[in-house]
Amino acid sequence: MTRKSIQEINFPSDQDRHGKVAAQKNCLPIVRCVCGSEILVVPDLKAMTRAIKKHVAEHKKVHDDTERIMEFLTEQVLLVASKHQD
Repeated sequence: MTRKSIQEINFPSDQDRHGKVAAQKNCLPIVRCVCGSEILVVPDLKAMTRAIKKHVAEHKKVHDDTERIMEFLTEQVLLVASKHQD
């Protein structure tokens, strides 16, 4: 089998894999900050807290009301988590 034949055989399956990843990505729970940034909601409380704090630290650089943003993001995470219970 030539190299060109191998690439032709593998290309469609590689294309399917990217399609599946894109479809899965659309199903992942996310929250959107007031600034438009998206944060992936994960089932690990420590990791989720770390992600929110990291994002809020970005708001400190522009002097936003970080306490309000922290509360907003926490509320959004709780809403998303309550909707995605199995």
